[in-house]
Amino acid sequence: MPRLTEIGPLQTDDHILALVWSPDGTELAVTPATGQSVLVTPDGRVAGRVDGHALGNGQPAWFDGEWWTCGFDGRIRSQNGKTLPTGRGIIEKLSTSPDGGRLAAGQGKDLLVFDNAGATDASLRGLPAAVADFAWNPSNPAEIATVGAGGARMFRLGESEPFARFDWGGASLSVAWSPDGRWLVTGDQTPSVHLYDFTRDYPLHIQGYETKVRAMAFSPDSRKLATGGSSVLTVWPCTGPSGPEGVTPVQLDGFDADVLVASFAPDGCQAATGDDTGVLLFFTFDGDQVVRRRVRRDAGISAIAWHPKDPLVAVGHNDGTMSLLVLEA
Repeated sequence: MPRLTEIGPLQTDDHILALVWSPDGTELAVTPATGQSVLVTPDGRVAGRVDGHALGNGQPAWFDGEWWTCGFDGRIRSQNGKTLPTGRGIIEKLSTSPDGGRLAAGQGKDLLVFDNAGATDASLRGLPAAVADFAWNPSNPAEIATVGAGGARMFRLGESEPFARFDWGGASLSVAWSPDGRWLVTGDQTPSVHLYDFTRDYPLHIQGYETKVRAMAFSPDSRKLATGGSSVLTVWPCTGPSGPEGVTPVQLDGFDADVLVASFAPDGCQAATGDDTGVLLFFTFDGDQVVRRRVRRDAGISAIAWHPKDPLVAVGHNDGTMSLLVLEA
């Protein structure tokens, strides 16, 4: 296991809600639940600050060369004061399309889609249920999925009807799309996940979790899906014609409480995970072998973000602190 060197910590106004790197890795947006977001360089220097939103912040995104923020006030604005037209209702997340050309936000029953000129006709308005979460298809920037009450719907931009969907009468809270575009996974209101295989037009319902699944992450090669719905990280194989169907997953323990966050490194060989008590676990995958490194932090882990190029991971805590951990050979 590499040696860890810590840079920080940086203190913010509230627990860390989100950590998002710019595409080139030159800046990290450290966003607390309330108060100012802080822009940090990979060496830990503060590069700027962005005012928070009234009532609370949402997840920011890098779009059109600058940081954009959102929040419970229903507004979207850039670090330089530009705004985008929105309706009424809280906005909890911004996400940029894989090609960088569009920005999306869920607001009530609308999925708003913008380009660098503003609002676009690709926005989806009046969906059957409020948008609990959404995800771009990493392999196709013209496709996006939404989840909420009733399940998941997958759309092509410019089309008002979904090209695929899967419903089960329940509600989904979160969604992730695999990098190769084959798999869509949802974390559900019940302690379960749904995994949709586009190659077979086939949904797979996976039960047996102890709590709601709040941690979901695909490896960069799409061959592994890490989920946390207990004090164990469950890693499902997503290979072969049937993926995880009928396969026993790898169960990784060492946590003191439910796994809240999980993130794979860009090389796919490592994953960083954390729980609410401050246990930070690094897993290194080497064929069928998994090496574990356990690090005790002073506060619960609320967010994790790997640098897009370097062996560097940002770790946010529920006491408002953020540190950068450098992995050295």
